[in-house]
Amino acid sequence: MKPSRKISLIYTLITIGLVLIACGVFFILSSRYTETLYYRYLSEKTQIVAMERFEKDELDSIRYQNVIQRRQNSIPTSREVFINTADRDSANIELHKFLSERQLEALYKGEVVNFRVGEEVGTALIYYDNEGTFAVAVFSRNPYGKQISRSIGWALVLLIAVASVVLFLISRLYAARMIDRIDQDYQTEKLFVNNASHEINNPLTAIQGECEVALMRERSPEEYRNSLTKISKETDRIIKIIKQLLYFSHNKSESEDAPEMEIGPFLSRFADDNTQVEIIDDFSVQINEELLQIAIGNIVKNARKYADGQPIVVKARQRRIEVIDFGIGIPAADLPHVFEPFYRASNAASFSGNGIGLALSKSILEKHSATLKVTSTEGEGSTFTIRFS
Repeated sequence: MKPSRKISLIYTLITIGLVLIACGVFFILSSRYTETLYYRYLSEKTQIVAMERFEKDELDSIRYQNVIQRRQNSIPTSREVFINTADRDSANIELHKFLSERQLEALYKGEVVNFRVGEEVGTALIYYDNEGTFAVAVFSRNPYGKQISRSIGWALVLLIAVASVVLFLISRLYAARMIDRIDQDYQTEKLFVNNASHEINNPLTAIQGECEVALMRERSPEEYRNSLTKISKETDRIIKIIKQLLYFSHNKSESEDAPEMEIGPFLSRFADDNTQVEIIDDFSVQINEELLQIAIGNIVKNARKYADGQPIVVKARQRRIEVIDFGIGIPAADLPHVFEPFYRASNAASFSGNGIGLALSKSILEKHSATLKVTSTEGEGSTFTIRFS
């Protein structure tokens, strides 16, 4: 699994986990609040039911009608129970059908008791009347609480589902833009360092070997001269590799404003007996001339090297430059890797080089908003195309 996908998945799971916890807490609190609010209304209903039952003979007709109207407009109940507490034992037997011992004690202390029996909820209280003291209880199935809890539950499920998709897409987008790029740069740098050490180690080993051979015994001036020539050659090779490495590193880490320059006169510098330059459509680009010289120069040198002695063609048209050779070409399996630092095609072993040139060219051109592509057929030649935006 790619690091970007892994990170976006972990981020989404953690975030959704936190959202689930928050939604769970919200659901519990909202359910409790709904239940508490319903018990409050049920308590008011209990008071009204008791007044309707016991205050008919004490209220005038208007006030009594108001009590009836309040009862009718209050929350619905499934049944109402009135128990005379004059005979405490008999009353307790009836009350124990829906109240616990602790609730019963609270009831006799004058507290309003909320209880649950099966699917029903209820409220009980002690009502004092001139006829006696009564325990009044009303029962309800609380349809509102269930409906509200169900609605909140489905809303939260929908919210979590939508949030999961949105969070994953957002995290995937940013991860794809940033993490994949960081990982690609890391892998490139890792390959770059490993291959750089190998490329530099080869000439150093050759220099060390030549020095050891030369020092094994006394030699003639001519032999020393030959040894020094070989050492000088390998030293030049190291210097060339290090210069290209520095250009590559500098180009990746810095950016600069560049002036406009005409492509036609610039490409004309590369024209010689083995290079044909064709300016079909001249155009100007904003790029550092020295860096462009390195980028185009590496591509042209590469084309000349593998052209198998045949002339190459450099064309400029429609804001693109094509460098065409008719040489050995690039095997299909090697094409995806030709711009990787130090990578060399399988059919290039007999040619000198270190595999930095094309990687450096691509890096320079991409820094200046240009693209470098290659098409090739093994045995027929290659075409490197630079397209400027």
